[in-house]
Parts: sequence; structure tokens; C-alpha cells
Amino acid sequence: MRNVVPYVVMVTGLTAVFVWAKWKQAEGREVRAVSVVSPAPAADGIMLIDVRTPEEFHARHRDGAVNIPVDEVETLAPQLVPDKNTLLLLYCRTGKRADRAMEILKKMGYSRVENLHRLDM
Repeated sequence: MRNVVPYVVMVTGLTAVFVWAKWKQAEGREVRAVSVVSPAPAADGIMLIDVRTPEEFHARHRDGAVNIPVDEVETLAPQLVPDKNTLLLLYCRTGKRADRAMEILKKMGYSRVENLHRLDM
């Protein structure tokens, strides 16, 4: 049993290093793709917007959500949401990026913007 422990520790450490290296590699890659599940606001004037990265969006997202990464909000929001009275429900992993996107959208003149993380509290 004593002979197995160093190998388990080594394999675990190497796995952690490999996962970290892959994450850092993906972090530095510039991704400009945007995923749109629903290209226009619903008939009731509400749009659900995921402000996470496209990779996070593809891994998992809420049904009916549109992906507009927070760094692309100023560029893509006018194209995807031309009506500034549309109710925009924003979300991300923790709520911080949604807060940043909400500030940007309000400065752009969008009047009905909410962070779903704040509504869940």
C-alpha cells in the first residue's frame, strides 16, 4: 500500500497541472463568436441574455437564452435588441458580469434591464 500512495499523488498532481494548463490556454484565446439561440425578443418583449463567454454558454445555458458576452455588449446589443424598451434579463455565473453588462446597457439607453442574480435573492 505504501508503494501506491506516491503514484496516486503524482497522477493527481499531473492531472491538476494538465487541467490548469488547458484552462490557461483557453483563457488566452480570443473568441469572437456569438451564439444566438433566439435571435429576437419573445413576443412578450422579454429577452434572456447570457453574458458569459461562448465556451461557457455552449457548455450549459438556460433555455431560450441569447449569448452576448459582456465584452461584446456595446457592439452586439444594438443589432440583437434594437428596441430599447425590451425587458432584458441578464445572467452569468456569479452576477458580476451581469452587473457590468447592466451598467453598459443602461448607459446605452436601455430602460428595462435586470440582473437575474439580484432577482433570485
